[in-house]
Amino acid sequence: MNERGPRFDDQPPMIRLRIDPEETLPVALPSGVAALTVDIVIPVHNEWHVLRPCLESVEAFTSHPGARVVILDDGSDAFVQERIERWAAGPRRLPVEVKRNETALGFVQNANRGFRETDGAFLVLLNSDTIVTPAWLERLLLAIESEPRIACVMPMSNQCSFHSLDVPMGWNVFQYSADLGRRMKRTCFDAVTVGGFCLLMRREALDDVGLYDEVYGRGYGEESDWCMRARRRGWKVAGAEDVFVYHRGKVSFKSFKDETFRAGNYQTFMSRYGEEYSAAIAQYKRKDALSQVRNAYVRMESPSAPPVLSAFVDRMRQGGPGHAVTEAGRYVRDHGGASQIPTLVRERGLMRSRHSRHPMPKGRQSQRRPRVTYVLEKFAIAGGVLSIVQLVNRLQLLGWDAKIATHHDHDQSHLDAYMLYHHPYVFPTLDALVDHFPESDVVVASLWSTAATVDRIVKRMPGAVPWYFIQDDERNFFHEVDTAGRQRVVDSWGLIPNRIVKTHWLREQIAEFGHDAHIVPVGFDEDSFYCHSDPATRPLRILAMMRPRTPRRGFERTARTLAKVKAARPEVEIAFFGCDNLADYRLPFEHTDLGEIPNERLRAVYNTAAIVLDLSDYQALGRIGLEGMACGAATVLTKFGGIAEYIRDGENTLAVDPDDEAGIVAAVLRLVDDPALRARLVVEGIRTVDRFSCDVEARTMSRLFAASLGWEDGLPATYALRDEERYGAESTFESLDDERAERPGRGVRGRRSGSR
Repeated sequence: MNERGPRFDDQPPMIRLRIDPEETLPVALPSGVAALTVDIVIPVHNEWHVLRPCLESVEAFTSHPGARVVILDDGSDAFVQERIERWAAGPRRLPVEVKRNETALGFVQNANRGFRETDGAFLVLLNSDTIVTPAWLERLLLAIESEPRIACVMPMSNQCSFHSLDVPMGWNVFQYSADLGRRMKRTCFDAVTVGGFCLLMRREALDDVGLYDEVYGRGYGEESDWCMRARRRGWKVAGAEDVFVYHRGKVSFKSFKDETFRAGNYQTFMSRYGEEYSAAIAQYKRKDALSQVRNAYVRMESPSAPPVLSAFVDRMRQGGPGHAVTEAGRYVRDHGGASQIPTLVRERGLMRSRHSRHPMPKGRQSQRRPRVTYVLEKFAIAGGVLSIVQLVNRLQLLGWDAKIATHHDHDQSHLDAYMLYHHPYVFPTLDALVDHFPESDVVVASLWSTAATVDRIVKRMPGAVPWYFIQDDERNFFHEVDTAGRQRVVDSWGLIPNRIVKTHWLREQIAEFGHDAHIVPVGFDEDSFYCHSDPATRPLRILAMMRPRTPRRGFERTARTLAKVKAARPEVEIAFFGCDNLADYRLPFEHTDLGEIPNERLRAVYNTAAIVLDLSDYQALGRIGLEGMACGAATVLTKFGGIAEYIRDGENTLAVDPDDEAGIVAAVLRLVDDPALRARLVVEGIRTVDRFSCDVEARTMSRLFAASLGWEDGLPATYALRDEERYGAESTFESLDDERAERPGRGVRGRRSGSR
C-alpha cells in the first residue's frame, strides 16, 4: 500500500554543496582515459533513506564524460520502486537506466545481472549505502590505468574490513577525501582482496575471470572469491589511498553477515583458498600498506571515560547536585546496576589528576565555508540525538561545514549507531570542550545543560552567533520537588538570544517566561518510514514502546491498560519494543517482547502493527505517532504537549487523556473492533505525515543561520548550487520552504553581510 501524495516530485535535491578546493582537487585525465566508458552499477534492495543520498552524490560528484548510472532494483517494495523510477526519470546530469527484478534474487545474482547487461570498458560496483566524494571516479580511473594488470581497485572507506580508515575526529568525509588526494602518493597497494562496497573493475579482467560465484547465495564472500580467482590468473587487486568513499555498512542485509557468514560462506571461501589467502594476508600485514595513510593524521583515540568522582564533580558544576545524582544514577543503571559500581571504580579510578593531560582533537575547520557546530550533551539512542544527526548531515550537503561537538563524561559507544558524514569532536571533559572548541560561525545548544556551555564558548569566541535548539520542555526532566533543577532549565532559555522550537506548544511554554522562538517544522524522515504492507491484511497486533526508566513515558499505565485489553480481547497480540530487560518486570499477561530495535529496523516492526499506542504523560513532538502513521498503523496517542501540532482526534488518531485509563481501554477496543475506523485513521495518518520533511527542516534551519550571519536570502551562491545551475533554467523544482516555515529575522543577531 502506498498512499503518499505527489510531494516527492517537488523535492529539490538534498545535495546543493558547491565544491571548492577544500573538498576536491582538479583531476586532469589523459585524453585516452577521459574517453573511456564507465558503467556505475548500483544494486538496490529497499532502504531508500540511504539510496537517495547515494544517487545524489553520484550525480553531484561524478564529472567523467563517459559515465552512466545503472540501478539494479532487486525486488524493492512499491514505495522504493516508485522513488527509484521517479528519480531516474527526472532531470539528470548523467544517463540513468533502471533494471528491475520483480522477485528479489539476492545481491550476488543481481550483481551478475549488472555484469552481463552492461558493456562499458570499466564498471563500478557501488553499494547503495555509500556517499561518493568529488573526483572519486577520476582518481579511481587514474589508479586502475596506472598498471594494465590491475583487475580492480577500491577506494579507502570507514567500513571496509581490515582496510578501514577512521575519519579523523573533527573532519567530514569530503574534507578527508580531498586531503588524502593531496597527501597520498598513489601506489595502488596490493590489497589481496577488496571490499565490494565500491569497486572499479576492468571489463577485460571481468571477461577473463568470470562472474561472481553464486554459491555465495545472498552475499558476503563473493568479491573475495572473485579477487582470489583474479590473482590466480595473474591480475592485481589494488587499493587506492588517495580517494575516500563513505560506507554506512550492513544496511540491506543487516544482521545476515553476523548470523550466517562464518558458518556458511566463510567456510566455503576458506576451503577453496585457505592456505593461499592466509599467506597473502600475512604478507599484507607485514608490509602494512596503509601505515602511511594512518600515520598522516593525528588520530586522537578516544580517551578513557573520566574517573568516577571527577565525572560527578563535573556534573555538579554543570547542573547542581540534583543533576549530578540523576546522571550518575543513569550511568550506573546503563552499566549493569549497583552491583557493577566496584568494577566501574576499578576500571576508571576515582579522581582525575590536576596535572593530567589528554590529547585534543584538532579537527578540520573550513576556512571557506560558514561553520556551524552543535553542542551535544551525549550520544545516546534517543530521538533528540537523531534529530541533530539528521540536521547536521543535511546542512553539510547544503553547503555548511556542519559538525557536532561533545565531551567524554558519558559513554560514547552509541556513536556508531548513527549515519554520520563526519566524525564528531569528542573532548575528554567539559572544560576541554570549552577551551578547545573549534572555530565556528554559529554555535548551537541542544539541551538545557548545553546552553551554559554555548554561552561560555561564545564569550571566548566573540564572532560566533549562538543559537538554542529547544526540543522539549525540559523542566519535566526534573521531579516536581526539584525546583532548583527546573529553574536551571528556565534560566537556560534566557542565556541564548536566538531560539528554535518545533511546535507552537513549546513556544508557548517559553513565552510564559518572556522569551520568543522561531518555529521550524518537524523534521520527519519520510525516506525511512513508510507503509509497505497492506494495513487491511495485518493481524491484530498492538505495538507500544516501553521505557520503564523514563517515568513520563507511562510504562506502568501502558502495562495496566493493555492487560485489560488483552483480557477483553485475548486474540489480540500485544507487542513491546524499546526495553532490553522487559522480562525483569514480569508483566502478568501474554505479550511479545521485541527488545531494543535499531532505528533502521523500526520501519519493518511498525509495518507489522495494526495499532500503535503511546500513553506518555505528554509528547513534545511524538515521533512514535508519526512513525506509526507513516507505516500504516492506526494510532492511539496522548493528547497533551506538542503532539497537538499534528493530531486530530477521530480523524487521524484517537487522542486520549493518559490519566483516563478507562477511556484508553475503550479507545483501543474501539479500534480493535472497528476495521473501517482503523482504515480511515490510516489514510489520514499517512496524509498527515506528508506535511513534514527533514529536507524542509534543514533548509529552514540553514536560512535562519544564514540570516544571523547577514545573508537574508540564505547561503550565497558561493557555497550552494541553485537548481537552475544543476539542471538548467527549465528546472521544475520549487522550494517548499515558504509555505511551511516562518521567515527568519525576528530576534536574530546579524554579524556580516554579503559573501566573505
